[in-house]
Amino acid sequence: MQHRIQWCYLCRSKDISTRDHIPPANLFPEPRPNNLITAPCCAPCNKRFMKLDEQFRVYMSTASNASREGVKIMKEKVFGSTFKRSPSLRTQIARQVSAQRIRTREGQIVLPIIEMDPLIFGPFLIRITKGLLANLYPDFDYFNLRFKAEQLSQFSHHDEEFEDIASQFKFSQRGNGVFRFWHRIPSFKYSHGLWILQFYESAMFIVSHDDYAPTCTTLTEPKLRFS
Repeated sequence: MQHRIQWCYLCRSKDISTRDHIPPANLFPEPRPNNLITAPCCAPCNKRFMKLDEQFRVYMSTASNASREGVKIMKEKVFGSTFKRSPSLRTQIARQVSAQRIRTREGQIVLPIIEMDPLIFGPFLIRITKGLLANLYPDFDYFNLRFKAEQLSQFSHHDEEFEDIASQFKFSQRGNGVFRFWHRIPSFKYSHGLWILQFYESAMFIVSHDDYAPTCTTLTEPKLRFS
């Protein structure tokens, strides 16, 4: 999906020299799909997320119930490349792992959980949402909206309640088992929207936006957690 806006989707600069993939292209195993979403981006904004793109891939692909594509990325890119180049990141991830009880449809199970800093990954998820808005609603001005992100259970998509809610949303995906998203925006008021983002058929997040207050990037939970 190609963009139609003629300015940086993150800062509105007209000095656009790059295209940013929504979500990052490094999440997709090769050969990558030919319908990846992009948005025009200035060089400073693009550079600002480069390291975070790689960290985000580490967190998403190491989820215990990640899809086959997520496992492939974890083995080939995370352990095969990222951790070799950045032992410090591997050490950092290891320090953030702890055993937690997780409630699933089959009952409670104990899984290793990685804690993520919401002050870092909140803006990352909002960045993806803004990129989707720029593509799907190019005439809509989202720069003065308030955005809020939070995590859903990585097992939510198996719940009947989630299936009922999701059936009322518009759905799309990119890559088999890589990125899915649902969204619902009232036609009479684009400023109020709800987005569900899922990576590797496991980690799930919800991002909302409205015009009640200046833009913020806070999460409702002190830590994002997934196994």
